[in-house]
Amino acid sequence: MLSHPAPALDDRFTATVRSLQVPEMCTDSTAPLLYWLVRTLRPQRVLEVGMGYTTPFLARALRDNKEAYEAEKALLGTAEGQEVQPLAHAAYYDQPYEPRLVCVDRMTDTASSAPRAWKVLEELELTGVCEVIEGDLRGSSGRVREAVGLLDFAWIDTWDTLAFVREYWDLLDPAGGVFAAHYLMTYPEGRAVLRYLESLRARDNGRLEMLNLREPHRFGQNSTTLIRRTRDYVDPEDLRPQGNSNDPTGVLDAG
Repeated sequence: MLSHPAPALDDRFTATVRSLQVPEMCTDSTAPLLYWLVRTLRPQRVLEVGMGYTTPFLARALRDNKEAYEAEKALLGTAEGQEVQPLAHAAYYDQPYEPRLVCVDRMTDTASSAPRAWKVLEELELTGVCEVIEGDLRGSSGRVREAVGLLDFAWIDTWDTLAFVREYWDLLDPAGGVFAAHYLMTYPEGRAVLRYLESLRARDNGRLEMLNLREPHRFGQNSTTLIRRTRDYVDPEDLRPQGNSNDPTGVLDAG
């Protein structure tokens, strides 16, 4: 079976990013979760609102994705004629994979590690996939659109998540774009955001998926919410020829 193993986060990376940890921000387990979400979903255009400990995890995931993409594309070329064909959708490799991370932050929160994040990115040689927009979330959507266009993935770690949803919703790719938001479940303003998202689900006739991940052991900032737009989503499996993927003749599906 053709495969390309995903690399683990190495000791150097872990030691270097430790300086960005702020215990009150409660992202020690969220940052690795974001890393693996980005590795799994393989987005090209990523937005982070609120820089800090999570920033190098997102950037590293994009760099690792780029390396994996190139290796997989080479592997796919060797699959012709093999008895077991890879399940990867071949058309995916017809498009270049040049991922970008755009980070929006005011850089004014004294409790945040955002001002130190770029230095850590430099130390880890990850600045090549990143761009920083210094400013407020509100009013910056035009600059984000100019930088990357529609968003495949967004990580929102701000008290103003409702402003993000209202201003940036149409920037999230309706064909499967995902955004993750920190700490919405257990405080009034956050629950208001969840109610607003439910109203969007109704407006889009249910073409919105939402999952709330509760962290009951946290003293603060104790949840992460994942939202996926599906208004224009088409499953790549629907584009395949009919029949069993390991039986191109369709005999095994003949019933």
